[in-house]
Amino acid sequence: MHEALLFLDQPAILRHARINAVDGERFGVVSAEGHRYWLSPALGCLLQPAIGDYVLISLSGDQGYILSVLERSQAQSSELRVPGDLYLNLPMGALNIQARNGIALDAGPSLKVEAQSNSARFSKSDINVDRLSVTGVRCDSHWQELNEHAERLSQQVTRHDAQYGDSRRQVRGHEDLHAGSLRQRIAGDWSVRGETLDLFADVAVAIDAQRIKLG
Repeated sequence: MHEALLFLDQPAILRHARINAVDGERFGVVSAEGHRYWLSPALGCLLQPAIGDYVLISLSGDQGYILSVLERSQAQSSELRVPGDLYLNLPMGALNIQARNGIALDAGPSLKVEAQSNSARFSKSDINVDRLSVTGVRCDSHWQELNEHAERLSQQVTRHDAQYGDSRRQVRGHEDLHAGSLRQRIAGDWSVRGETLDLFADVAVAIDAQRIKLG
């Protein structure tokens, strides 16, 4: 019983102190009694201390730690620092983040997001990427107005269906159309105008109308 008492740890002492110096990961603190220490933040002290902060320190033998920041000396940006990887687990409930002045996210080399469903609403959105790849089963897009600008556009589809109320297309240069077969049905008038008009057929050319006017 007496041997066990020899190995009992002395209780840690808690004191309030003020930070007055910084040296790398260590902070110089001055206690209320005027004692000075060089201490490192404890692993549980997520809020990174700064000069002038009022902190809670723990002293035990020749070791000591800054446990938490009690009061900031002035309004300033706060930093939460965790060494190594951080895993946030919420077995129940949801995570909500509110930021009045915005959120800035720097994910370094990669950003990965997984969810069964996603919903985003923006008044304005600007996206700048060097390369974008999108893969999915179905895509539905609805816009009151859509403007697209590209130096080069390449499309490959198995079947293309398009319905327009009105359509106008202007090609400044040359246009080629290659098709296995082509049928055009015009409910009203069909007009073709050009400086020259050439019509070539390997087998036959047929024109069927009640009246045909040439010249």
